[in-house]
Amino acid sequence: MFMPVPIVWLVTQLEEQTINMTMGNKITVAIFLISFMSSISIAAQEKIRFLEGSVSYIANENIYVKFENTDGIENGDTLYIFKTEKYIPALVVEHHSSISALSKIVGDLTFIVSDKIFAKIKDQGKKEIMDPILEVEQDVSEQALISSTKIKEKKGLEQDISGRISVSSYSNFSNTLSDDTHRFRYTFSMDAEHISDSKLSAETYISFTHKLNQWDLVKADLNSALKIYCLALKYDINESTSVYGGRKINTRIANIGAIDGLQFLKQFNNLYAGAVIGFRPDYKNYGFNPNLLEYGGYIGQNNTVKNGFVQTSLALFEQRNNGNTDRRFAYFQHSNSAIKNLNIFASFELDLYKLENGQPKSTINLTGLYFSMRYRFSRRFSVFGSYDSRKNVIYYETFKSYANSVLQLASRQGLRVRINTRPFKYLMFGVNAGTRFQKNDLRSTNTLNGFATYTKVPGLNASLSLNANLMQTSYLDGQIFGARLSKDIIAGKLYSQLSYRNVNFNYVNFNSQLKQHIGAIDLSYQFNKKLYFSVNIETTFQKKENYNRVYLNLRRKF
Repeated sequence: MFMPVPIVWLVTQLEEQTINMTMGNKITVAIFLISFMSSISIAAQEKIRFLEGSVSYIANENIYVKFENTDGIENGDTLYIFKTEKYIPALVVEHHSSISALSKIVGDLTFIVSDKIFAKIKDQGKKEIMDPILEVEQDVSEQALISSTKIKEKKGLEQDISGRISVSSYSNFSNTLSDDTHRFRYTFSMDAEHISDSKLSAETYISFTHKLNQWDLVKADLNSALKIYCLALKYDINESTSVYGGRKINTRIANIGAIDGLQFLKQFNNLYAGAVIGFRPDYKNYGFNPNLLEYGGYIGQNNTVKNGFVQTSLALFEQRNNGNTDRRFAYFQHSNSAIKNLNIFASFELDLYKLENGQPKSTINLTGLYFSMRYRFSRRFSVFGSYDSRKNVIYYETFKSYANSVLQLASRQGLRVRINTRPFKYLMFGVNAGTRFQKNDLRSTNTLNGFATYTKVPGLNASLSLNANLMQTSYLDGQIFGARLSKDIIAGKLYSQLSYRNVNFNYVNFNSQLKQHIGAIDLSYQFNKKLYFSVNIETTFQKKENYNRVYLNLRRKF
């Protein structure tokens, strides 16, 4: 039995619903259109700013600098100190994560922990958000692994607590459904390291979702609304030994998914070993299920190197269902960025047990393989390739539109190649092609996706992106063409986006078609570093059906 990995996809494209475009709705959309178009006259000029950070750890010639975030900082950039009323070059970035930079000293300067460091950033508004289908595909384990490899500064037992609270609403209006729907989603995430300067740490990520006037459904099945993706305590027995209790995804064996139970980890310099005993979450509602016992162990190594990191894990696991062996397997994953500009990730699973004619039997059967490689020839040109033969991931929460869901499903498995290039300062192109054929498919699945983005449209100081997605699956031929105009109305504060997509699906087995025109408006406002609000309105027109989706989100960091 495949153990699904829980992934929460928080995107502003919502599930396919429908709307009756009343005069009030038209007026609402018109107001947002007028607001967006009128905003293009308020040009946010490109300017230079200095992002402040501080030295957090010193190891020989390596200086670790911590920032609020490293947006706009690239490997090879110069960092500065402020002295005698001017900025003086001090460090060169060799590797950076989302909040830290590993740097080398320039000249004969010396540093102490907490020294102020500055990065020179060009303010060009918000980063261009690519089509999710065109983003570089990453294995679930790779995503979890990379998110856990932020540079860790040695702080002893100093308390460090951060988190986020989010409130969202999803409203769907339709001229074909008798009732409109309104969904509300509340999320809470927190990472509390060394609570009260102790050896105890905690982390959690919880969401609660319900529909308006459907509270009875929540009462009947709480797990249908409450999703606990992470709720765990960590106790550091010493500097090299830790024990975890609760629900947690172990980044060293992320493909196994969340584990409800105890996890033990022992570090031996760059080597590590761990043991796990607990239960798998229920595969129907992601709740606790005491019948799904699992246990196992793993070994591996994790090295931080000049250009990134090298990580390898090998795990052996047994999973049971009502006391009977459900699955016994080995899992291997490896991630490598030791070679400059080259990133490699590989994982595979080997099933070691099966029932044959009702009798248990040992076997070696490859049940999942994933390999990806990305090479950046320069800042202007990169190539990515992957092969994926794993089973489909199960999403316990998703707010993707029907068109995006079909496209992502067609793009996920098989052989894929992607090329990105930036021939000029403000112009970027990308092409993504893939193919796969499965025994049960009537014909192969082929996809071709491409985009072109110009980040500084003359006269508008906005970003324009054009994209095209062509697909052939076992049951349809499809095309999705789109355009997106993005702009900062107030630099660093108010951001806007206007988009359009044309969807054409021809179902080959049913001699039917689906044609859609989809328009969307996004507005987001950053009140300060910790408070953020966004609005998304999406309207879909079909031959007989018109429908709208409205998404509101308020997010607070702490």
